[in-house]
Amino acid sequence: MALVATLIFIALLGRLCQLQILEGEHYTRRAERNFINEMIVEAPRGRVFASGSEVLATNRPAYTLYVTPIPRVTVESEDPKAPPVGARVPLDDAQIEELAELIDFVDQDDRDAFFVKIADRRADELNGKYPLAVRSNLSWEEYARIETRREALGEWVEIRESARRYYPKGELVAFLTGYVGEITPKGLSQSAGAYRLGDRVGKTGIERQWENYLRGRLGRSSRVVDVHGRAVPEPPPDALAALPPIEDPIPGQDIHLTIDLELQKIASDAFEGKPAGAVVAIEPQTGRILAMVSVPSIDPNRWQQPIPRADYQEWSESPYKPFIDRTVQEHFFPGSTYKVVSALAALDDPTFDPEREVVCDGFVKYGGRKFKCTHKHGPVNLHQAIVESCNVYFYTLAIEDVLSLERQEIFARRTGLGERTGLGLNSETKGIIPTEAFEAREGTYQRGVQLNSAIGQGNVTATVLQVAVLYGAIANGGQVMTPYLVDRIETHDRKLVFASTPQVRRDLAAIVPADRRRIHQALIGVVNDPLGTAYSERLPNITVAGKTGTAEVGTEISRRRRKKKDEELENPDWDTTEDHAWFASYAPAENPRIAVAAFVEHGGVGADAAAPIAMKLIEYYLSRTEDPSSAPIRPSGVAPPLPGQRALDSAPAGPQGPRLGQLGGPR
Repeated sequence: MALVATLIFIALLGRLCQLQILEGEHYTRRAERNFINEMIVEAPRGRVFASGSEVLATNRPAYTLYVTPIPRVTVESEDPKAPPVGARVPLDDAQIEELAELIDFVDQDDRDAFFVKIADRRADELNGKYPLAVRSNLSWEEYARIETRREALGEWVEIRESARRYYPKGELVAFLTGYVGEITPKGLSQSAGAYRLGDRVGKTGIERQWENYLRGRLGRSSRVVDVHGRAVPEPPPDALAALPPIEDPIPGQDIHLTIDLELQKIASDAFEGKPAGAVVAIEPQTGRILAMVSVPSIDPNRWQQPIPRADYQEWSESPYKPFIDRTVQEHFFPGSTYKVVSALAALDDPTFDPEREVVCDGFVKYGGRKFKCTHKHGPVNLHQAIVESCNVYFYTLAIEDVLSLERQEIFARRTGLGERTGLGLNSETKGIIPTEAFEAREGTYQRGVQLNSAIGQGNVTATVLQVAVLYGAIANGGQVMTPYLVDRIETHDRKLVFASTPQVRRDLAAIVPADRRRIHQALIGVVNDPLGTAYSERLPNITVAGKTGTAEVGTEISRRRRKKKDEELENPDWDTTEDHAWFASYAPAENPRIAVAAFVEHGGVGADAAAPIAMKLIEYYLSRTEDPSSAPIRPSGVAPPLPGQRALDSAPAGPQGPRLGQLGGPR
């Protein structure tokens, strides 16, 4: 018996040593977790500013509702003489329903999502005992109702102060700023622990592209609580000493954009009455984006609260596609704005004579069909063909194989088409520059597509930003610039983290100076020559160089049918059989300071729909940045003598790229 008792005491002593010495620290931490409540402190998200320091995205105080799906509660012991004990007990549906009655849901889907969120976390025994953010941006009424019922609901309900994203300019910069939303399960699984369930992350625009700079770093704080999880008003010194050190959150970094907010507003207002379109304005010498508008758009503040299914369905089914950023996400036929590329390609052919005249009778016959022009132009050379936008001239060059698909592709890519510009915003698309292999992908290749490609039709497509970059290259002397939207990034205490610098596309050959000057002179004629297609939209005291474009999207038969049914159009400004309207330009022609590409979807004629938009931006911008006394004054309706002569004399001579003809390419 003595031996048995000794062995028992040795075993007890060994167990005590194990618990208190070998595993003492482990159980100390477990004991501390019974009275220490550690909380995550949200980091203020970085702000977004326009070039003049106007706030485009910031944070506002808000309240967030947290729920602990498996809370610690006091449970009566089965033994009447034993004291109550603490235990983890999952919430029941009645408790969740009681809380839900205090919240203003936008629709039944929103309500169902609330229940599913709590139920999913309740089924997770590991994480269910930690608070979960189930509702952000509580209204004052919701906050008051929940606070009034807090005691009755129990300690599993908590409201914490937080911040919500606020976009003061709303739709004006919606596609630029983008918006934030709750991280998806897929995004959470791919974040490698960097995010938590319920965290809000950038979904589109700058918010997404620069997420790592904007999000900041979370902080941590702790408090002493009782068995019910309530904060102890005057905790013992030993308990306070056991609290882990406070980690202050690090705010996200502030991003300053290149956007001129006043010019952005002018651009947005210029689309009044036009359901869909886009415009991009850049500095030709740097690639700095001055304005970037896509119409229509959705106020990013709407995404900070649940969206009713009816509203979301209306947006999804809208023919105007408000989810699409038309500046970079959609690509369109560039129409006659593409003729500058065709002209550059033709000028590279040593056998091509730009002074040779081609007679335009309003159409050409090729391959058993007619390829039509806008009207009968008579004899035209290259300069006149650009000024008057003669299709027949470029059809003829394509028939003669001066404008082969291969040659067109080389010069289109040299000027930045068919590739992403490098802006990196909103899933930018490449556009399409067709080749013979591309056109023969279905087993047949007909040379008629070569004619359509020469005038920016067929399968040639480009984004509005690409067209702006193209005309910016012509404006600055021939260098394709990488456009940029972020000017600099600073910490919350204004320490510089990053600053943008102009980047020339070294992978693209510069436009040959002599060819650039010839194109430049023709573009001045488009606006200032009485025969120019944009002559009616010229400005009285600014020499603008530009090119109109009317990209066909409907057949002549469908247009005739539509004219008979005009009374059936719900919106007279939106006829899907009408052509797309383009105008690409830069000014002042003598020393370009701004390049603008304007696009109106189904707007009709480029000079009528798109040119006025670009002219408004140019006139407003130069009226602020140029000295009026130095601008050439000419009365409205009078073309300047020798259009482009001053520009020819002062044009910068950029580096010359190799000519295709000199490389032994096709003649």
